[in-house]
Amino acid sequence: MRGDAKGDVRSLQGLTAVLAALSLALFAWIYAGFVTAFRNAAAGQEMLDARIGGYERDDVVAMLRYLRDHPDPAAILRAMYLGPELVFPLVLAGLLFCLLALLRPGGSFFGRTIGPVTVAVIFFLPVVYGIMDYAENIAGLILYPPATPSDATVETLAGLLPIIVRLKFLSLVVTIILLARFAILRYLSPDGPRPS
Repeated sequence: MRGDAKGDVRSLQGLTAVLAALSLALFAWIYAGFVTAFRNAAAGQEMLDARIGGYERDDVVAMLRYLRDHPDPAAILRAMYLGPELVFPLVLAGLLFCLLALLRPGGSFFGRTIGPVTVAVIFFLPVVYGIMDYAENIAGLILYPPATPSDATVETLAGLLPIIVRLKFLSLVVTIILLARFAILRYLSPDGPRPS
């Protein structure tokens, strides 16, 4: 039984390594192939997806107006959504989930034991990230040229996109913070890994 558990851990470690490599490769492709190309085609303007600090409704409307008059950046953005962004959110969410599984969240937090419901919520964070990233991409495909959304659609998506992107980054940042916390606690625990 113990051998099966070790085998499962090794399999999970292998899957995690593959997902980490894929995430890195996809991120490099997105940045080098699309973010940089968009910036060059748009005379230095950044695509909204690359704004880590998020964006507001007015930014969405301004980007839509800009892309309607500039087909080259619009084509680059669409190609990104229909290219690496079809896979990247799934791969990154899978990587975060596997890392959480390897670290086995548990212990206590602010003096309270981390119960099964809290552990389930922690494991749901990468899923939230993936859903929000895909929602942002789908909204972009519906909103930006060559799509021709109605005024009501523009109004709705311009209001929703800032919320979606905040939820995306919030779930990602909280997951990374929790991963760091559990990794440190595991390292410091008496049965945790030690440097050679």
